[in-house]
Amino acid sequence: MKQNIVINKFNQDGFVIIKKVIEKAKIKKILAELPSIEKKASKLKRKYSHKTKGGKTNTLHNINEFIKSGEVIKLSKNKKIINLAKLILKDKPILRNIEFFLKPQKNKMITPFHQDNYFWNVIDANAINIWIACSEASKKNGGICYLNGSQKLGTIKHESSFIKGTSQKIPDDVINKLNFKKKYPDIKMGDIIIHNCEIIHGSKENKSKKDRIGLVFSFKGAKSKYDISKIKKYQ
Repeated sequence: MKQNIVINKFNQDGFVIIKKVIEKAKIKKILAELPSIEKKASKLKRKYSHKTKGGKTNTLHNINEFIKSGEVIKLSKNKKIINLAKLILKDKPILRNIEFFLKPQKNKMITPFHQDNYFWNVIDANAINIWIACSEASKKNGGICYLNGSQKLGTIKHESSFIKGTSQKIPDDVINKLNFKKKYPDIKMGDIIIHNCEIIHGSKENKSKKDRIGLVFSFKGAKSKYDISKIKKYQ
């Protein structure tokens, strides 16, 4: 996809899908490394993972805090990823966080509608998530749902969700009043989605027989600052 198309699509919709960015062989190495990351996370005192009622890992957070080498770290420094982040941010990309969003098959856990920047508090909102598909993902197996163009609203006030892995959500009555078209990207292993930190998104249950696995790198522009007072308030 040409650079101007990527930028225009991102600016208009709040997200852009780019097909076949990462080779399947690299994704398979990531998946082979995943069990060891889960095991390490489970042994740490701080809560780095959340599980389904059936005991399967649903989310892994802040992986870069306890994993310093391996396939996931290598991929976070991949030239294709870094160049795309630089293109969108128009600044040197700084890695903020690495996460896995694992939605196992027959999983009733949802991710309520939210905006990443409510958690991140990047003042100028020059920050993105790069979602790398480690499996097929669509509406059928709990793929992401975006409210197309909703990043133009800026960051909206959230409330407690009481859901493991996504502690805050936009109130339902606010969501019900919004008039943005819902988009469910249909992606395959190796495809990526780059989304704006202020786009409203969430996901439903995975009622299918297929796991939905996403590896996410979040970046901010090097010149962008955090609102420390809001971070402390959230914490």
